[in-house]
Parts: sequence; C-alpha cells; structure tokens
Amino acid sequence: MSYESARDLPSFLELDQQLKVLRLLGKTGRKQAALIKRQMRELADTVDAFCQLLGDKHWIFHDQLSLTAVRDILDAADGDADRAEQLLIEHYRDPERLMLMLLALRKLPAMRRRLDLVDKARQDYFEGRFYSTVHVLLSVMDGFVNEFETVRRGLHARKPEELRAWDSVVGHHLGLSHAHKTFTKGRSVTQEEPVFELYRNGIVHGSILNYDNSTVATKAFNRLFAVADWALAREKEQRHQAEEPVTWSSVGRQLKETFGAIRKQTEADRLNKQWKPTEYQPGSDAFSNHPLYQQTHALLTCWKRRNYGSLSDLMTHDLHIKYGKSMRSEIRRAFAPFPLDDFEIRAVRQDMAAAGTVLTVLDHSGRERVSAELRWVRENTQAHPCPEPMPGQWRLVFQPGVFLARATPMPAD
Repeated sequence: MSYESARDLPSFLELDQQLKVLRLLGKTGRKQAALIKRQMRELADTVDAFCQLLGDKHWIFHDQLSLTAVRDILDAADGDADRAEQLLIEHYRDPERLMLMLLALRKLPAMRRRLDLVDKARQDYFEGRFYSTVHVLLSVMDGFVNEFETVRRGLHARKPEELRAWDSVVGHHLGLSHAHKTFTKGRSVTQEEPVFELYRNGIVHGSILNYDNSTVATKAFNRLFAVADWALAREKEQRHQAEEPVTWSSVGRQLKETFGAIRKQTEADRLNKQWKPTEYQPGSDAFSNHPLYQQTHALLTCWKRRNYGSLSDLMTHDLHIKYGKSMRSEIRRAFAPFPLDDFEIRAVRQDMAAAGTVLTVLDHSGRERVSAELRWVRENTQAHPCPEPMPGQWRLVFQPGVFLARATPMPAD
C-alpha cells in the first residue's frame, strides 16, 4: 500500500469527491471549492516534487515539514538534489524550528516517554556531537516501534512493506518504506570512508565508522518524524475501519472539518513565516504586559505558594490529555521536590509566533540559586501550536525535572 503520488491518498480522493458536492451549493460554495482545490494541488505537487528530487537520497516528506519552506527549498535548488539537500539540512538546523517540530511527537504516548532522550539528542545536534545524536535517535526509534504495537519488534526488525502508511504522505512510494531499505542494510566489512546515509545496522554494530556528520544526524531526525507519522497512520487506519457508513451528513461534516483544518494550517504557516524573533527586557510596558511574562509570573507565584492545582492549569494540554483526572497529583509530584522561595523574571524571548522562552532566576530552599529557561507554547485544547490571533493559550511545555536539569548556578551576591 504505497502511493505513486500524494493525489492517490484516500483523504485526497475523498476530498475531491466532496468538492463536487460543495460546487453545487451556490457561488460561495464554488469559491470555497476552488480555494481548496488550489491548496490540494499545491500540496500534492510539493510532496511529489520533494520525493522525486530527494527520495533517492532517502529524505522523507513528513507532516512536520512546512509546505511553504519546502516550496522555497525546491525553488532555490532548481532541480539540483545536492543543493536541495543542503537547504533542507539548514532548515532542520534552525534551533527554534526544530523545537517546534518536535512538539508534535507528544501526541504518541510511547514517544512521550522518550522525549527526554530526544531532547538530549537535540542538544548534541546543535553542539556538533552528531555521532551521539545518531545513536540516541536510533535507539529511540527502535524502542518506540517496539512498544507501539502488540508485536514486539523494533524498527530495525521491520521489513519495508511493514512501514507502508495508510493515507499518509510518508506512505509515498519514495517515502518511509523506500528509505528503510538502506536503514537495515547489513555491513560485514569495516568501512572507514565517510557515509551520508542512515545505515542503522552498520552504525550500531560498529562496521561503519565515519558517520559523524550533520547529514546523517539530520536524516536521523527526518526518520524520527517519519516513523511518528507512520504510527499515527496506523492508528488512523484502525479508526477508519471502525467508522460509520458514509452518508450525506457525514460527508458534509468531513468537508467542514477538512476545510477548517486546511484554512487553519494555511493561516498558521503565514503567521509563522511573517514572525520576527523579539526579546523583551525589564523596565518596559511591553515586557510586563507580554502574556509570556504574565503567564510565567502566575506560574512561579503558584509554585512559590505550593498551589499545585492552579499551577497545573498552566501546563501544556498534552499533559492534561495524558494524565486526565490525576493531572493535579502528577504536577504536585513533579514540582513539590523543588520548593520555590523566590523568583525573578529577567527576559522574555518570543522566538516564534507560537513559541517562546522566559529567562528566570529561581531561589530554591536548600539549593543553589539558578538561572533557568522556561519553554512555553501557545496551543489549543488539542495541544496544537496556534499563533495569535488564532484561539489559544500560552502553556508551559517542560516540567521542572527538565528545565532545572539545564539550569545554570548563579554566583552569590
């Protein structure tokens, strides 16, 4: 079940049929149908062009890649696969962009348990320890796939045909299953020449020695996102098999949902592209009135007062989805070991339209005074990033065990 083109995806074909109904609903319906049709064509053309140019280099188009960014890369490369590859690596090498892409991994429980390792791989990646990034992400992917399904086998033990993804761009015939052929290819003879492919078996078993470069490390992140999309596609396929029969009312509902999703994603892409990173310092109204300052002040005040119930209301929706009714107990368990005596907010950095970092100084009982960065994302109730003016709220992403582990001790006054 691989797709020759993105146009062959079941959702694409279904939407095309729904557009025929929409065109019958007067002038407004025809305008909406034309807009969606154009967006569908642009999406399919972009995915197909990416796969044709970079598929043989085993890069995979996945859902976290911005269509706008990919189109810009393809236009700039002008058919040169080597140039496109370098531009794509530069795209991943943007720290804030990669951080935002990684947020989507929270949707999968088996991946959430491994996000601390993923974050360590991210830090190594930007500090030039590419060999470490590769090994850590390979272990994450193997462990995730092993846990994800009832059949306990890691990614390395899967055949290419097992990685065909239903109704997903990674199911393209030049996508995940195509790239997997090199992933598991054996290497029995020691090789010291540089390699630029993600040869999992050769790297893990020590027969490939010279893989410490940004290309292989970036391909490891690329593969991680593709594997996550494959898992989501498997879940989607199971839901599809249990769905109600198609009726006119269900078609109308799906059409409304699809159009709304496309419209929101288009608007989010536009806002992200226009955003310019900004930093706010104490002493200005822009600093004290910024919602990131206000949310951070509220959160740290709750922490200081040991008001873990109100504090939990400021955490990412992903945690609420994960813990449900036990959310407050989990937040108490996470924050209580680090009692807060006092705090200071020193800077607000909104580096992306829907993501920002707040620099703080935290005074903990019986501990060192530390400088810590709190990472926030503006998201909706489904934990999807939503730039202003889209409906959403700033929520803390990392719990104290994560951001305090990165904290820097402050010199005594």
